[in-house]
Amino acid sequence: MSHARATAPSPGPRHLAFSDIEWHEGHERVTAGIDFVRRAVSEWQVGRETLGGDEEQAVDVLLVAAELLSNAERHGGGATAIDLEPRSGVLRLTVTDASPLPPRPVRPHRPERTGGHGLHIIDCLSAAWGWVSCRSGKAVWAELSADSLQAR
Repeated sequence: MSHARATAPSPGPRHLAFSDIEWHEGHERVTAGIDFVRRAVSEWQVGRETLGGDEEQAVDVLLVAAELLSNAERHGGGATAIDLEPRSGVLRLTVTDASPLPPRPVRPHRPERTGGHGLHIIDCLSAAWGWVSCRSGKAVWAELSADSLQAR
């Protein structure tokens, strides 16, 4: 059974959703989510230099995905869905969890502190990020530069 399903078929990158993630447990759920994002980044050639990107873009997407998934696991009972939506030059990554509570960045950020760096990392690497309430809890999203996703 495939965990990814295209919701808007097109000749180029398409929206992907990983809704079977809730079948995984604990840290396994984070790993499964990162693997899903890694496959999409590879398939869509995010960061490929010949398409105008750079390798750091792919690494940034994976790091933000890891932070969103870890936060969902730690504070929201675990991710219930992951959505990847490519737009011209931008990749929107959304992680949904069951908690209605908003993400709360630790302010002020102190690098010497143990823990509490996830939202700071997301803020530094993303062009924009935020959250919305949804029927099943909340969805936290981040938009990252992905030059290789320019309209083709």
